[in-house]
Amino acid sequence: MNNFQLPEVTPSASAVAPRHSVKRRIDPIDAPARPLGSKRLALIAKRTNAAASTSDRHAERIAEGDTLLTNHDGTVTFLLRATRYGLLMERTQRQASGMRLVQTMVFHDVKSFDRWCAVEPLRFDDGLLFSKLGRQGHAAFSIHP
Repeated sequence: MNNFQLPEVTPSASAVAPRHSVKRRIDPIDAPARPLGSKRLALIAKRTNAAASTSDRHAERIAEGDTLLTNHDGTVTFLLRATRYGLLMERTQRQASGMRLVQTMVFHDVKSFDRWCAVEPLRFDDGLLFSKLGRQGHAAFSIHP
């Protein structure tokens, strides 16, 4: 008949060597987080309630003729007050963890106020609030020339 031999099919060698599973010890950092204690939960609730009531705190400080400007999430507020010494501005920046930074400045003239506005980072973060701040600040200088 014929002298041809049929080829034998053999499985190809794997390109990747077989990987043996290795069990490693679980580090404490890999474990799930512990539940918070009652004191910690109470502190978080207190901070959340304090952040929610920021408008009440500002209402106490605002006198007639003052201007309060707040960004959309309430993390940055400006309190503007025209005085005979110039423009008094209080800038408050809050963080979610309860910390806040309060800066109080007095601008004696429009030039110093404009110079401060030129370097205020809010001009990039919230342009609408920044333009309101500039308009209200210039208006406050016209009250006490």
